[in-house]
Amino acid sequence: MQQVSIRNKWISLRGGSKVKDMNENDVLYVKGKFWTVTRKKFLQDMEGNLLYTIRNKFWAIFVKKAFIYDKDGNVVAFIRRKFWSVHDRYFIESPKGNFEITGNILGFDYHILLDGKEIGHVSRKISLRDSFVLTLEDGYELPFFVALVIAIDNITDQRRAESSNYD
Repeated sequence: MQQVSIRNKWISLRGGSKVKDMNENDVLYVKGKFWTVTRKKFLQDMEGNLLYTIRNKFWAIFVKKAFIYDKDGNVVAFIRRKFWSVHDRYFIESPKGNFEITGNILGFDYHILLDGKEIGHVSRKISLRDSFVLTLEDGYELPFFVALVIAIDNITDQRRAESSNYD
């Protein structure tokens, strides 16, 4: 099993995060942009090499969507949130497989499914900053699934921001 924690920095104008293994060693870095409508973020290794770019779809009125691009700018995943469901459900179309990520209504617990079989789990830690623990079966590319967690967090943040605009 592979396991990492994904934590937003305490203070970050760009929305950066650190990804650490369970021994608190840095393994990946998420760099955000200072201002971006699509919540664009860049997943990098610790040497600063770009692995993935994550961004929300610009025009997404009812169904929230996000994309993951590889370092060459090719789309490697398309994420969409089910419009209405008792559970939080995301569908991922990718050459790496078609995944489904389901969670509870509060969004603190997600299951990553491939062909109906659970291959990973994401739990959200309650704290002053967003913090997640990703557990993934061996044999799957960890940075890709970290990018999925970031994409879903981007969609969730966008939904929260839009709902607060209507209050």
